[in-house]
Amino acid sequence: MLLEVGLRVFDLGKPERQSDPLAGFSQQMPLFEKVGDKWQTIHAREPYFNPQEFAAAKPTNGFRVFCLGGSTIYGHPYLSDTAMPKWLELELRGTHPGRAIEVVNCGGVSYASYRLAMIVREALTHEADAIVVATGENEFLEDRTYRAIKARTGARRWIEDRLYSLRIVTGGLKLFHRDPSAASDSGATPLSSEVKPRLDDERTGYASYHRDDEWHRQVVAQFEEAVRQMIADCRAAKVPIILVTLGSNLRDCPPYKSEHKPGLTPEDEARWQSAFDAATQAGPKDLKAAAELYRQAAAIDGEHALLDFRFARCLDQLGRPDEARALYVQAKDQDVCPLRMLEEVYRLHLAIAAETHTPLADIRKTLESLSPDGIPGNNLYLDHVHPTIGGDQRMAQLVAEKMREAGVVPGGTRWTDDARRAAYRAHFAQLDANYFSNGRRRVEWLENWARRQRLAAETEPKDARGFLHQGFRVLDLGEEDRAWESFQAALKQNAGLTAELVAHATELRDQGRPEAAQRLLVRLANSISVAQLPAEFKNVSRAVEADLAPTPK
Repeated sequence: MLLEVGLRVFDLGKPERQSDPLAGFSQQMPLFEKVGDKWQTIHAREPYFNPQEFAAAKPTNGFRVFCLGGSTIYGHPYLSDTAMPKWLELELRGTHPGRAIEVVNCGGVSYASYRLAMIVREALTHEADAIVVATGENEFLEDRTYRAIKARTGARRWIEDRLYSLRIVTGGLKLFHRDPSAASDSGATPLSSEVKPRLDDERTGYASYHRDDEWHRQVVAQFEEAVRQMIADCRAAKVPIILVTLGSNLRDCPPYKSEHKPGLTPEDEARWQSAFDAATQAGPKDLKAAAELYRQAAAIDGEHALLDFRFARCLDQLGRPDEARALYVQAKDQDVCPLRMLEEVYRLHLAIAAETHTPLADIRKTLESLSPDGIPGNNLYLDHVHPTIGGDQRMAQLVAEKMREAGVVPGGTRWTDDARRAAYRAHFAQLDANYFSNGRRRVEWLENWARRQRLAAETEPKDARGFLHQGFRVLDLGEEDRAWESFQAALKQNAGLTAELVAHATELRDQGRPEAAQRLLVRLANSISVAQLPAEFKNVSRAVEADLAPTPK
């Protein structure tokens, strides 16, 4: 007891400065701690969460929103400055200029719904006016060994929570490098003190993923349980909750791991492999022949994710988008390493929202509607799931719209397009000069983490649209020269895509990036004749120039 008193007197061994020993299920390791007149993100919860702060005493005219989710809400591959919660804050300030708007980013890297449920309960203790939850992408990222922790008796939970609040315990564990959560549960994989994605293990990451229908069912059931619990907790606290459905990169993201269906005989596997290899060889020269060979392979085993993806791309290039889209989705769902939201999880979002009358911002549907043939790719995603900055802005606008429709944020005025563009541009001007290049490095890190080099050839553009979308993606990451190389490759195959480049300049302008829009238009004008420029070129150029003109004093 004297040692514990001494540690507190000298401010040593604070639990808030250690990792969470109960992986988010402890009542003693919150996300925020009070520092002066503000609540701040606890240092031990970084780098999984962005540093955030908000007033301890909410202003009388204040409106406070907590946004929860995984790395998409966090803002990956960037930081919170361009994440959806930041754009939502700008949106609400624009429509409610007389109110003190606070939007707190509680996006946790690799955090799934079962971890977010605890954070919702904490957020509800901080005078929340609304909770926004965007989850469903990380459900299969961790090995689920939490039954023992979740099934603790009330007495055990009380004792363990208080033990881990003692500095003598947390300090001693750190001193001896012990992870208190490492006790095995009936032979299961030890529970990490923070999120520990299976892919982080260099030796067994991908090898640990196999077809496991029972595990899938349990994970999906736990997702449903967690989402319903979050809704129930918010209803009990009389705080509105808005659900957000997240989408995926379908066209330009091959599956991470593929396996044959169970029970395939060696003879059938050999026939499958022969047809698959023949289709791969035929593809570059004869798409119709390749499609027929892929169909033959699918008749033997249509559950192989990479086959579905290649077959989809083939049909996509043949101008059969409906068939292609179905196969792109199937490839995503058959991925043995499911890092993108499954259709079953998406449908659960819709069903739970409808059943519980919970407002739903279906950003997946919105981004699909903005994609050619309803098949999103690198045009709106920077990798497998993380939207471009424009995608995050649209998500924020949709969430704000749903909040207004549900009466969550009453009153307000209309925010004009001109005012939104100006606010976005002013926000971009505050960012560090290396902001985009740092984001590019994080994308490269993520691709290395996901061992994307194994399927590098699958990610290469195969047609004009592929090159166009690749250009959109790298332009969003600040690589303008590389983007233009991709655009030139696209135009070489299809000169009619000039109209889409002009349309993209309009999108850049709407995002508050008129400088980037102007540079794109100048390159386009210098590369082709005036006669080849689409009719909208002049109007877009004038609008961009007006945005860039000095403001009269």
